[in-house]
Amino acid sequence: MARRGLTRERVVKAAIELIEDEGLHSFSLRELAGRLHIKAASLYNHIKNIDELQTEIGFYAISELKRAETEAIAGKSREKAVEALAEAYRDFGKSRPELYKVILSLPMVKNDALQTAAGDIVEPIMTALGGYGLSTTQKMHLQRVLRSVMHGFISQEEAGCFRHFPVDVSDSYREAIRGFILLIENSEGERT
Repeated sequence: MARRGLTRERVVKAAIELIEDEGLHSFSLRELAGRLHIKAASLYNHIKNIDELQTEIGFYAISELKRAETEAIAGKSREKAVEALAEAYRDFGKSRPELYKVILSLPMVKNDALQTAAGDIVEPIMTALGGYGLSTTQKMHLQRVLRSVMHGFISQEEAGCFRHFPVDVSDSYREAIRGFILLIENSEGERT
């Protein structure tokens, strides 16, 4: 019998909170059950299996990053949209590092619905690039470059690789994004 007041939504929410509090590497059904004050076997009254739970967590992580990106670019175009999107992406990676790790693990998940949903993260990037005179192919290439720059910077920053010089790391990030914007501007009108 399911514990009174415990719902599937509450289980998923508790799983997300556990991941954000303790880290993705520490996540287990046993830990989740302990957080909910139930036996691990009781979780199966609310979820089919761990894969189903991980899928729900993946959908949540994707929707949160997409929401942050979409809100950031609202009402902006061209360089202002790209700058705002890049800041929102970095803020998400820094403020919600464990959910960011969930997103990074998605390519390894064998779940078609989750793989398709992961593409939602790219939609706001393509929208931000839409203000430039770029072909669809150029936008596809450039969104990959931008995602690589943003992720690479976040990863290096997280690893402590930028502690060696007395310049503001946020300024360095803005310089990287400004360099990317110059690449976009140079690519405008070059149809490929």
